[in-house]
Amino acid sequence: MATVDLLIREAEALDAALLVDFLNQVGMESDFMTLDATGILMTPEQMEEFILHKSSSDNQLYLLAFVDEQLAGVLSITADFHDRIRHIGQIFIVVRKSYWGQGLGRILLEEGIAWAEASGVIRRLELTVQARNHGAVHLYKSVGFEIEGTQARGACSSEGEFLDVHVMGKLID
Repeated sequence: MATVDLLIREAEALDAALLVDFLNQVGMESDFMTLDATGILMTPEQMEEFILHKSSSDNQLYLLAFVDEQLAGVLSITADFHDRIRHIGQIFIVVRKSYWGQGLGRILLEEGIAWAEASGVIRRLELTVQARNHGAVHLYKSVGFEIEGTQARGACSSEGEFLDVHVMGKLID
């Protein structure tokens, strides 16, 4: 079995152009995400500001996973600044298709959950996932997320088919 070099670190301003390119690419790899061929619709300069904003916040995180120095996955936890809801972290996670099924998504999720537990701020994590994305639903359940509801027609496939979307949450105690 071949060994790989895995590095997980927080995003830095210098990663902005790399992130824009990565998100534009993965948007074309699968129709399980909200991203599509339109891409992220951010310039590298806008992404740099986004990264700097996240890194200066105590309730937001932007993790990058590199496999053999190639950006392979991203996990973002975004939270509001309003006191009444700043404890809720919204998860966005994506793994490059060539790395699906290799445990990278689980590693990113576990890192994000550990960060949330240590943050002292985040007390709830939530995400949405297409109901038909059985692999992702299984992964989220295996790390403690529960299906809290289902949105009928919560997404639309590239063929125009309406898709149900699960709302999943995990309490951080």
